[in-house]
Amino acid sequence: MKILFAASEIYPLIKTGGLADVAGALPLALRNKGHDVKLIMPAYQGILEKVDPILRSINLGNPFGVGDLRILETRIKENNTPIWLLQCQALYERDFGPYVDQNGQDFADNHLRFCALSWAAAKLVVDTSISEWQADILHLNDWQTGFAAAYLASWKLPHPPIVTTVHNLRYNGSFDMHKFADTQISYDLLTMHGMEFYGRFSGLKAGLVYADAITTVSPTYAREILTPEYGDGLDGVLNAMSDKLTGILNGVDYQQWNPAKDEHIAQTYDSNTLDNKNANKQALLQENKLNQDTSQLLFGVVSRLTEQKGLDLVLQALPEFLDTGVKFVLLGSGDKYLEEGFLALEKRYPQQVAIRLGYDEAYSHRLQAGVDVLLIPSRFEPCGLTQLYALKYGTLPLVRQTGGLADTVFEIGNTANGFHFEEANKEALSACMWRAMEAYRQTDKWKQRQLNAMQYDHSWESVTDNWQDLYQSLISKD
Repeated sequence: MKILFAASEIYPLIKTGGLADVAGALPLALRNKGHDVKLIMPAYQGILEKVDPILRSINLGNPFGVGDLRILETRIKENNTPIWLLQCQALYERDFGPYVDQNGQDFADNHLRFCALSWAAAKLVVDTSISEWQADILHLNDWQTGFAAAYLASWKLPHPPIVTTVHNLRYNGSFDMHKFADTQISYDLLTMHGMEFYGRFSGLKAGLVYADAITTVSPTYAREILTPEYGDGLDGVLNAMSDKLTGILNGVDYQQWNPAKDEHIAQTYDSNTLDNKNANKQALLQENKLNQDTSQLLFGVVSRLTEQKGLDLVLQALPEFLDTGVKFVLLGSGDKYLEEGFLALEKRYPQQVAIRLGYDEAYSHRLQAGVDVLLIPSRFEPCGLTQLYALKYGTLPLVRQTGGLADTVFEIGNTANGFHFEEANKEALSACMWRAMEAYRQTDKWKQRQLNAMQYDHSWESVTDNWQDLYQSLISKD
């Protein structure tokens, strides 16, 4: 099969979250199964340094009046994956990241920036004058590429089946109606049954309504988003299209996340040498100048600091545990009041708490290998990747039962590999943390949980068959 995979971020070129990990790993896994996959993404500032020399440049003209759009055909250096980069200096060559400015505010022209990306993806699957390579499947990801489905519906041209994957429904890519004229999408689509969304227009809704199949990144999240609690205003739309909705768990790239060969950690280990994990705990404590006693439980967090991730609950619950001598390390950034709250906790417990604001890929590996328990108390979590990484590292996830966390972390029975709680409040989280502390004292049972965690295969190779089956079913219908 020939698959065009469109995304706004792709690891290792650029990453702000789990979308980049998926967009980097799933196409590679599909290519390893023999499929012909190409990527399309904007040529953000600095991206050209991370790809091979440009093979071909194709001028698509100036459809949005902001400068010529160019398709640059090349390959990602690290894994040789073919990629089309959409170049437009006015839209993409900016500092501070793909979506926001130096103040953390969305770029005012984000609608135009990602309409251009979507437009280019749509053109590539219908215009043979751009490329002789023609996709059998167009795979869109989140709102930033959802507009492509609207362009194809607007143009009324034959096109391949469209799959839209929702990585996080809350980010719906909705914009003020006065900006709609900029998109050059037919006004016929601007209805409540089309891409109109509560008096605005939405890239994600377009991607849902005009797709042939909708996927989310876990089976539980696929069920949750059909409810008002998790549907973020789109539950009605999704219920109307539930026959084309399915949940497929994300995989893990075990070339990147594997304690047996991780170059970022102090001591490699696997399930047969699990005792070596303690050297990573020691190294993490030392790196952060914390008390070197490794007998006390070490909690950790790698996350965006937002209420969605339940980090306000962690901030409320931690002091009673720190007073018993446990330790805590955090890597992340986000809401200022949470950043300030965790920094205040570090100041109050300098020998037990280490806070590192921002994101550091190598340090996130060291943290995963070094902590005993990774806290992921999300109010909702479409899939979650950090708990999948933690499982491989024998680090026990402590999670709220929601989305992909509920599908992958179990506290009871022979498959127990972590800890979970149900209600999103401080009391439920604290009770679960106390259970983890009690379990930590039972050395043999703790080690069995670690071994259970490490034996699960969450590789992309293990889930690729689900994607192959979905694509093939759509091609067969077409």
